[in-house]
Amino acid sequence: MQEKDDLIFALDIGTRTVVGVVLQPTVNDQLIVKASEVIEHKSRSMIDGQIHNVRKVAQQVEKIKERLEKRCDVTLNKVGIAAAGRALKTVTGHFQLEFENKKEVTTSDVQALEFSAVQNAQEKLESKDNQADGYHFVGYTLLQNMLDGIKIGNLIGQSGRKIEVDLIATFLPRIVVDSLLTVIRQADLEVDHLTLEPIAASNLIVPRQMYNFNLALVDIGAGTSDIAITKDGSIIGYAMVPVAGDEITEAICQNYMLDYHKAEETKRKLALEDEVKIKDILGQTTTVATISIIKMIEDEVKNLAQQIAEEILKLNQQQPQAVICIGGGSLTPLLKEKLAKKLELPINRVGIKDCQEIDEIEGEIDGVTETQSITPFGIAITCHNNNKQVNFVDIEVNGNLTHLFTLREPKVSDALLAAEVNIKALKPNPGLAISVEVNGDLKMLRGSLGTAGKILVNGTEAELETQISHGDQLTVELGEQGEDAYGIIADVVPNLPSRKIYINNAEVNLEPIYYMNGERVSLDTELKDRAKINYTVPQTVKEVVEEVLEFPIEQIRERKITYTFNGQKKEQQYQNYRILLNGEQVPLDKEVASGDDLNFTQVNKSNLRIKDLLEEMQLNNTINVIFNDQPIELPIADFKLLKNEKPVTGEERIFTGDEIIYKPGTVRLNQLLSHIDYEIPTNINGRLIIEKNSQDAQLIEPLADGDQVEIYIKDKQSNFQQKK
Repeated sequence: MQEKDDLIFALDIGTRTVVGVVLQPTVNDQLIVKASEVIEHKSRSMIDGQIHNVRKVAQQVEKIKERLEKRCDVTLNKVGIAAAGRALKTVTGHFQLEFENKKEVTTSDVQALEFSAVQNAQEKLESKDNQADGYHFVGYTLLQNMLDGIKIGNLIGQSGRKIEVDLIATFLPRIVVDSLLTVIRQADLEVDHLTLEPIAASNLIVPRQMYNFNLALVDIGAGTSDIAITKDGSIIGYAMVPVAGDEITEAICQNYMLDYHKAEETKRKLALEDEVKIKDILGQTTTVATISIIKMIEDEVKNLAQQIAEEILKLNQQQPQAVICIGGGSLTPLLKEKLAKKLELPINRVGIKDCQEIDEIEGEIDGVTETQSITPFGIAITCHNNNKQVNFVDIEVNGNLTHLFTLREPKVSDALLAAEVNIKALKPNPGLAISVEVNGDLKMLRGSLGTAGKILVNGTEAELETQISHGDQLTVELGEQGEDAYGIIADVVPNLPSRKIYINNAEVNLEPIYYMNGERVSLDTELKDRAKINYTVPQTVKEVVEEVLEFPIEQIRERKITYTFNGQKKEQQYQNYRILLNGEQVPLDKEVASGDDLNFTQVNKSNLRIKDLLEEMQLNNTINVIFNDQPIELPIADFKLLKNEKPVTGEERIFTGDEIIYKPGTVRLNQLLSHIDYEIPTNINGRLIIEKNSQDAQLIEPLADGDQVEIYIKDKQSNFQQKK
């Protein structure tokens, strides 16, 4: 057998079958099928597109290769393959860049921003899955750009201080690629080109010129539905829904008691026949109208359409212009209509394609449906169109060998992602800033800027978008971190003058007073990030008392008490402290000038008591009388003192609203005699005379202030008077 370099060998290693096809390119750029082979897996060596038994899958590939070589009489050395779309992982990523000052956003800024967001998604994926071998980066879809907190379409050329991006990044587990490569090596083959099944299918059924349209390509298989989105000339994202045709088949199984294979046959007839004969597991044969079966599966079809539509909208961020469906599941009745309704598209914007409409391929693959032929033919077309593009590139990044898989011309950014180099560290990384609020105004001290990193490809300075080749050597020098900001109070407050005054005859300098987070500080106190700084220069009497003397001003404000005394309204005003400025009483808001003399003293009278009131009104609890020419001060023992109708003493305090009643008592003559210990003689020679104000009086005679009392003995035979 001879080698024939122009032949294309394509392999579709599926979950149930391995399909191999050899095609011959023509001068008209068509591909003619030379031979094809289909082999089913004898055991579950593959599950959901993932190889679980490498050796058994390799044996099937070897059989395909040997049969095709025999039929074509050639030696097949290279093969085109595809990784299953269901193996793709999509993760959201976010990143933001802040500039020291407002600036115009450049292309390099956006590149660094987007690839840092991809790395953010990569870190989230590896942290979540904890997969040691990691992932190959496939591509990403932008969700939104933000400029200074505002959504914007394109950041390049805009001016601002902060840019942000949200995106969906797509990754392929390395284990998927590695297991495919191992199978190919064990089958004594070499990979000619590796692609993804969604890309292979789209290359076959979506012409390149249609990539400018915003299309959703949906491959509805048995277990999963794979989605690819085209826009602006390329595929911008991939997704997978874990439901597909099996859910419909299972519903038919359950409702009509059929085994899986008979239910699958029944499902395929729904679009072709008006009624079908079914034989259940009990051996009973029944003829059922297909319309009743379609009605029975409607809820399952609706659910499938809803999940596909939701994933399309999530990935595309809006409804696409059209949807192209492929795969056996796309022929499910009602699916096209339900999908159009969920996406709010006209029914003619949801289409189904098969290989009959493909002009690039002449011939067919025996043993599979036209729908199943799409993937192997798509692999062949992709391999033919990219016969000079290398999938696997070995490069060195800082001396370490990195094995890079890419679906496009590899760039520096791909190498850095594969080598897990921190892309954001290439930008100048300023030290942390200190922001403080000074009397309500925001002040900021910035850290030093730091230095930008550098990328060299084979010794020549390069950018993230610079293309690289197999064997290139990349040297990455990361940027240096800037120093964090440092500052003291003096750095953020103005230079304020001081004044000299006198307080209680002592010389005092009125200087600015500073507070940080409510605590008093000095000018050389170190700043704390996000602290609130306040400063004040004492200007008024109130501020001097509060800030300099540190005395609570509420304790020296005037107080007023309103009350009634014996029915008359009274008002009392007083202060605990007396304040004099240059010898005069002034209001608290009076401004203080340089050289002023402030006197601040405490006044003892701080509370009004009833005894203070009685003294002030000269209401005494005594009377003065003259007894036998001698002045005597006589206490009034039985006066009444009431506050709010309750008896009180003179020590009781008076408050606003109190009613004070004072009623002096009566002092009688006998009380006077008791007070001075006067004893009336019982054995006398004559008549005892008792007079008040020169008038005869009794011992129970009431006395008043100023009364004159005399007691004496008058001789019976003469006018002789003897005072006792």
